[in-house]
Amino acid sequence: MSEKWYETEEDKFYNEAVSTIRSAVLQGISFDKASELVNVDDEALKEAILDDALKVLIAELHFIGKQSLRDISKKIGVSEGRLTEAKAEMLKDIEASAIEAYKKEIGKSGNA
Repeated sequence: MSEKWYETEEDKFYNEAVSTIRSAVLQGISFDKASELVNVDDEALKEAILDDALKVLIAELHFIGKQSLRDISKKIGVSEGRLTEAKAEMLKDIEASAIEAYKKEIGKSGNA
């Protein structure tokens, strides 16, 4: 069994918190109730955890599982509008990451 290594304790806590929320929701607990399972005083960190946990669920249920946002909304107790906003933010994040990776690759080949 391999042990996961993290940069910081905050990274470890973050990953465990996202996993806790994800697992609880997939077991039928609403997203908001699952979010209550994570105790964190740092509001910025808590917001990042909740945002990313929701994005993970969208990736799994919508993009991989082919469920509609409406069905996911009913299943996890999050408004369809909130899911739509999170999905749009996710796609922007992916686009930005792809552009950055492309720029790095072009820079390596000397064609910049």
